[in-house]
Formats: sequence, C-alpha cells, structure tokens
Amino acid sequence: MPQFTAQETAEQNAALPGIVAADRRHAAPGESGRGTTGVIAFEHIIQSFYVSAMIALGAGTEPGQKARVDILGARQSIDMLALLQEKTKGNLTQKEEATLQNVLFELRMMFLEITNAIAQSAQRAVDGKKK
Repeated sequence: MPQFTAQETAEQNAALPGIVAADRRHAAPGESGRGTTGVIAFEHIIQSFYVSAMIALGAGTEPGQKARVDILGARQSIDMLALLQEKTKGNLTQKEEATLQNVLFELRMMFLEITNAIAQSAQRAVDGKKK
C-alpha cells in the first residue's frame, strides 16, 4: 500500500488547524466552535465530504502507524461530491465549480492509487501461495 510522503502528511496535518479555526470563526460569540455555527458556504459542504474521504483513504494517520483505509466510506464521499456536482451544474460560481472539480479529481486519483495498490498486494499474495 502506498505511504504518504512526509510532505503530504505535513500538508494534511497543517490543514486540520485551519479547519478548526474556520469553524471557530463562524461560531457565535461565547461558543467554542462546536455545535451550531454561523453561515455555511458551499465550500464548507465540499470540505466536509473532502475531509471524510481523505480520512477514509488513510490521511491523517500518525507517523509510524498503519493507515486504516475504508474504501467503501471513501467511495461514498466521492460519490456524494459527484452527485453535488451533477445536481448543482450551472448554479455555482466559477470558484465553487473549480473547487469542486479539483477536489473530485484529487480524491479520484488518490482512490485509484490506493485501490490499485490493494489489488497488486492481493495479487502478490496469491502468486506467493502458488509457488
């Protein structure tokens, strides 16, 4: 199974505080950022599915730990984003459309890479038992 590079891991870990900070910025005064927040933009919906898919694909795994991959969960999050893209076609700003398109491309490529690695690993196991 492919491992994330140190740079990819650092980028993913660096993004998490930004997500938390964004949540706190939208919280009502006196709230900790949990629970009901202020205005929710379309980008927040995209971000929610993106983070879910990335975690399902093993992102955010601590260094030295084995990545836990949930292929079905990742597929579901990617499919939800694709459905959003289909149902909102023509109703998004250029920025929203570009964000959605880029997120879908990145997640689909990562999904493909991981599923190919799993298939190759399974094939090597089968080939090893035949000998």
